[in-house]
Amino acid sequence: MLFVIGIAATSNGSVVVNEMELNPPDSGSNWVELCNSGNVTVDISGWSAVITDGSWVGRMSAPDGTAIPPDGFYVLNGNPLWNHDNGGFVTLYSESGAAIDKTPDRKDLLNNDFTWGRHPDGHDTKTEGDWGFAYATKGRPNQI
Repeated sequence: MLFVIGIAATSNGSVVVNEMELNPPDSGSNWVELCNSGNVTVDISGWSAVITDGSWVGRMSAPDGTAIPPDGFYVLNGNPLWNHDNGGFVTLYSESGAAIDKTPDRKDLLNNDFTWGRHPDGHDTKTEGDWGFAYATKGRPNQI
């Protein structure tokens, strides 16, 4: 068991930001969905996702004991009182503060249930083509 945990702890490259809600409907919250496209469970205890929109910053953290199974998802929820300019980018940090993933800067001016997401899930070529704007699928596979 310790061997598997050791592998999971070093498999950060398989966890990426998969979807982000930057302008939720009224009374909603910003949120960031993570996806583990790898083949081992990854412990994300203490990891954080940070939305940066100009000078505004919103941080969400995974509690101790949080893990994402292979092909699984985990959603970090923001504060419903956050107020910013309806856009930004997300940076995912490990517990040690190392940057794991960073999204492109995106705008969402619609104040509805549409979000920016990777297509297909977990796909990371570090290009603009990884991302699409579609109906939110919080905690589930993205749909085009």
